[in-house]
Amino acid sequence: MSTAPRLATDIAAAQPRRVVIDRAWRGIGPGVELLSGTDGAPLRRTVKRILDPLVFRLRSNPRYSAPVLAPDVATAMADVIAAHATELRAAASWFALLKSERRRLRITTGNAQELYFPVCFELAVTRGAPSPQDGAVAESVLRELHDDRDRTAIEHLNRFVADATVVAALTRQLEMSWRDVRPGRSMPGPFLAGLSTVLGHADGHSARAARQRVWEALIADATPYNLGAIARTESPDLPWSIVEVGLSSIAPQQCPSIAVSEATGGSIRPLDRTVIDRVRSTLRRALDREELPDIPLLCSEEVDRACAPWGLLAEDKQAALVAGIEVAVDLAPLRESATPRYELACLIQARLRKEAYVLHARRYLADGAPLHPRQRQVVDELAAFARPYSSRLWARLHGRDVWQESCSDVDDIRAVLEGVARSVSLDHRQRIKAMLELEVTT
Repeated sequence: MSTAPRLATDIAAAQPRRVVIDRAWRGIGPGVELLSGTDGAPLRRTVKRILDPLVFRLRSNPRYSAPVLAPDVATAMADVIAAHATELRAAASWFALLKSERRRLRITTGNAQELYFPVCFELAVTRGAPSPQDGAVAESVLRELHDDRDRTAIEHLNRFVADATVVAALTRQLEMSWRDVRPGRSMPGPFLAGLSTVLGHADGHSARAARQRVWEALIADATPYNLGAIARTESPDLPWSIVEVGLSSIAPQQCPSIAVSEATGGSIRPLDRTVIDRVRSTLRRALDREELPDIPLLCSEEVDRACAPWGLLAEDKQAALVAGIEVAVDLAPLRESATPRYELACLIQARLRKEAYVLHARRYLADGAPLHPRQRQVVDELAAFARPYSSRLWARLHGRDVWQESCSDVDDIRAVLEGVARSVSLDHRQRIKAMLELEVTT
């Protein structure tokens, strides 16, 4: 274990656990960026998958789990993080290596953070920081994690839906649940106005507390539900098009099927996906499948979820998606004149425009130079950034909906909205990199 010096803290009174962790985490300094959010605090999954089970060892130290910590406990937790600084930096380096090997091996199943964070910390403790020669170790770890991981659950699902009586029962449930969703008469104006606060700047504790209160009010508002229900009506009167933002291939939104979809390949948008495809994605993403309901109940729950507005059951997830769509339609990395309405969208837009591949694309377009087909695909997505952004945001919120993870914390939701843009951008970068590597080898 590292013998890093004790982190200097001056904790005179009880403090929220999150504040204590954030301050101690920032005290580590450089080297843990891949385990951190854009604000420098640890990612939610870093706390869930590394700090709580492996650093704080909450099962043995339950005093560290309280939401508000006594001064002595807060000091002890800060010292524990400081003492593990070396291992945490090494874990971040292992995560970078595993992600690189994951891309090389073309592995797409499972959430990388959920799956790899604990393994990376274990590697950091047992092997230290990775060396350039540790690629073989990373490949071995990935193959062990992923080999046969999906097969049993997916085969069980396939056998379940091969029964015609099962599909017939799920179809009846689908038809009834779809008919139950009807839009109300609430006006969207107040909700959208409240987003100016949620997605705006908050300077100081009072402003941040006010922003949290506004978000809690918006979660309880009927507008997100109503907008999702309106999306199914003829001539839907929405602030944006569900087709243009990439959530559906057709407007109005159509009732999904249980197992067979007319859409194929990359054209399948989130709201077009079949119920079984959604369940299959859940099984592939899940790390602890024993915590999921059994297959029949999982399918039944997904039918209700597919029929709910926006394909999401919980009101906080529906509100988060509408907030994300509002951000998405503001993002235009290739258009210099585009000015987002919200402060958060402005921050995301500024980061996107600084990306080297975005600057390169803008120069190419300005010069009228020919583009490689893979470059053209990325440029097309940059020109309609709302499509990949909204699609990826929906997938994340769907996962939270399945696992019943709350979206009630406004700072957490803002971090999710920023993280989605970063994820799309990383995907673009990797595709450009793969194109360049291909050109070098041919």
